[in-house]
Amino acid sequence: MLLLFLSLLVIGLASYVVFAGLWVRYIFAHIGGLGVIGLIGCWVGSVAKKKGYSYWGAFSLGLMTPVMLGVSSVGVVHTLGGHGCGGIVSLFVAIAVVLYYHLAKKRGDSLKIGTTV
Repeated sequence: MLLLFLSLLVIGLASYVVFAGLWVRYIFAHIGGLGVIGLIGCWVGSVAKKKGYSYWGAFSLGLMTPVMLGVSSVGVVHTLGGHGCGGIVSLFVAIAVVLYYHLAKKRGDSLKIGTTV
């Protein structure tokens, strides 16, 4: 997965530069953005795995939630007559998911019922 998203990032960035004067560059910009969000999703998955949580569950949360909220934010902004991209929303949500898993306790570290502190 890491190589897939790294490849998407490199292909998106390189193609964005090559097609700088054409409208197709925006497609490649979004491919590169998906690569960045995917790399962050891999990061979330590895942090979750170290803490005893499911890699794929955390990866899915770190990838799909930012993508869905980014697309939703673009829909809202364009409906209200504005312009823009959902990239900043996607990055913010992805970093929030990373922080959530960094701050989460390791699985099994909670106090057991009947124990004293």
